[in-house]
Amino acid sequence: MLSCEKVLFLIVGKGNPKEIGYPESYYRLLRKAIDFSNVKYIILFPSGSSKKNAEAIKLEYEASLKVFIEDLPEKNMEFDADKCFEFFEGKFQTLFKNGFSAEDFIIDFTHGTKAMSAALYAIGMRYRVSDFHYIQRNNDKNGNLIEGETVKNFDASYARGLSVLDQCRILFKTWQFPAAKSLLSTEKPTEKLKITVNNVKMLADFYSAWDRLDYKTAADICPVFEMPSFGFATTPTVQNWISGLSKFVIEPDEKKHEVLSHDQLEENASIVLNMMFDLYANGLRRLDSGQYEDAAIRAYRIAEMLGQFYLFKEGYISNHMSASDPKVRDFAENNRIRKKDNTDIYPPFGRKQVIDFLDYLKHPKTAYLQNTDAIIADIRNNSILIHGYSSRVKNAQELKTIFTSLIEQLRLIVGEEESQSKLNAALFMNTFKDNN
Repeated sequence: MLSCEKVLFLIVGKGNPKEIGYPESYYRLLRKAIDFSNVKYIILFPSGSSKKNAEAIKLEYEASLKVFIEDLPEKNMEFDADKCFEFFEGKFQTLFKNGFSAEDFIIDFTHGTKAMSAALYAIGMRYRVSDFHYIQRNNDKNGNLIEGETVKNFDASYARGLSVLDQCRILFKTWQFPAAKSLLSTEKPTEKLKITVNNVKMLADFYSAWDRLDYKTAADICPVFEMPSFGFATTPTVQNWISGLSKFVIEPDEKKHEVLSHDQLEENASIVLNMMFDLYANGLRRLDSGQYEDAAIRAYRIAEMLGQFYLFKEGYISNHMSASDPKVRDFAENNRIRKKDNTDIYPPFGRKQVIDFLDYLKHPKTAYLQNTDAIIADIRNNSILIHGYSSRVKNAQELKTIFTSLIEQLRLIVGEEESQSKLNAALFMNTFKDNN
């Protein structure tokens, strides 16, 4: 196994046989690239019929450096950039297997055919090589060519940074925000891109929190800038939406025998309504990503929350059902629900008890809740994520039908115009999937 040191990748061309002093005049350029690099290993890539030049350089340097000649395996391959790229890819992979990293590589793409040079530069960009060379003829202050050459060194960090941002945007469009943050964290941005990269990192943190339903964190770190060029932004609409979702549902203090007012119950209903729209958007992302089990759980929670919403509108909160209310007391006695001694509050009503209580109140949506619950509870309870031992959802159509049914119920609650406004806010992340 090779010991890891700096490696120079150097394409060797034919040079110009008509030049005075050829081939020595051409060897001088190759030596300049090698001597400038301060490496232990040199990998020479002859371009077509230039192997004699490569062998001459190897003979000159092999006493002090490890020099390898890698011939192109096919005739005229030096004119096919794609085949050259594949060839270079194999050489890179061999070095990676021997413990080298892209930080050990130096690429000089001055010589050879344009196809070879382009392929070597491209493979370097793919693996984020940070050290590139090319030889430039010297110029006077007026731009006229003069005697001599200079090895120009650059790290392509700006071009590489833009490439990383493009990859991040793809990850954003598929809602893989932590992956985008990880990718950005491996890149040290140039001064020109530093602000952009930092802003994208903040967006990644924000969207990650939002997508995992951590509304409080998302509201706390919500950026206040827009990045139209990147395609993602936190508009005032988004900021207001997240702020609303971060509010806590109001619950009475049982020790103080508090009872929620009508306004407080209406506030709870408003918070829960927005949560259902947001869970709908969240569930669509899971559906589009093929995460059917996760999507099913979100559909289940929307259906359950819908019952709790109707309960708020009727003046009740499911986990603070008081025996002082004659309707609650009568329902509890008929359903053998017992409260603890020395307390006025029954144990929290589960989803079926909420539906049954709404039925007791003759709520007009009881039948819908019962029918939906029968379907979605079966999917959820038999999911491998809950009580089952295998994937419950084999295709998305059944779930799509349920999601469509649920969003129609939400539309009926607030009307078409307001529901569309809420959907536009909740689907903010989803809308970027179709951007170019």
